[in-house]
Amino acid sequence: MRNAVIWMTGLSGAGKTTIAMAASKRYGCEVLDGDTIRDFFQNSDFTREGRERHLLGVARMANMISKHTPVICSFITPYESTRRKIMEILPDGSIMAHVSTSLEVCENRDVKGLYAKARSGEIKNFTGISDPFEFPECADLSLESNGDAGKGVDDMVEVLAQYFERPKAVLLPGRWQPLHVGHEWLIQQELDKGKRVVVGVRDTPITDSDPYPAELRKRMIEHRYRGEDVEAWIMPDIEGISYGRKVGYEVREAEDIPAAVFEVSATGVRKGARGNVSEKVHEFMVSEGIWED
Repeated sequence: MRNAVIWMTGLSGAGKTTIAMAASKRYGCEVLDGDTIRDFFQNSDFTREGRERHLLGVARMANMISKHTPVICSFITPYESTRRKIMEILPDGSIMAHVSTSLEVCENRDVKGLYAKARSGEIKNFTGISDPFEFPECADLSLESNGDAGKGVDDMVEVLAQYFERPKAVLLPGRWQPLHVGHEWLIQQELDKGKRVVVGVRDTPITDSDPYPAELRKRMIEHRYRGEDVEAWIMPDIEGISYGRKVGYEVREAEDIPAAVFEVSATGVRKGARGNVSEKVHEFMVSEGIWED
């Protein structure tokens, strides 16, 4: 499952970056805003087209970073058509959040005097004054951060918890040479309990009994469980699990495994029993040129 990407849209001074930075401290996500991307994207074109080109480039960067860590993007993003194009670039499950602070509150917060300069005509094309801020019809979430009771920064960060705080994980280490229906039964038992599953791919040496490299097995599992709460991690070729005391976890063996499931083996699959792999695994092995269709 991909990491969360939240794109915050709102007027200058709405509190977007303040909320984003506070959320970053709590949830450990990366923040992209005008300051953090300045060395990568130099933009001096403040026409509608120039703004859109700039923001779509940032969206592509956020999409790439989200492969490794959650991301919050904090940009005014005044035009609805641009917001919709951004959401097409970001990974599935991304959130457009409207920080819906009123213009009056934003002007009162303006320590740099930008709004006053815009009203005097010193700054041209300033969103909310001389350039429109189109209402975010595509927003999935509205954050009203005006400082009133229940609407402060900490309150807004708490609202974001649902997108960043994930349930504790269950680790299932194994060789997965290859992933077969018996393995999938074990994984499904945990998913049915509402668990987040981390599949530990042991980095075993290449041998006749372990023919597939760890990176290929990781991609196979990711292909099979795309869109589900299952991750694949490459881990050392462990020979045991040793611990001093149980602190918030347990080591357990699966119980009540059906006989038909227990009898399935990766050895059998490698010898030709390909009916014991799911359609998605078969599809992956064919696409990699390992099996013939």
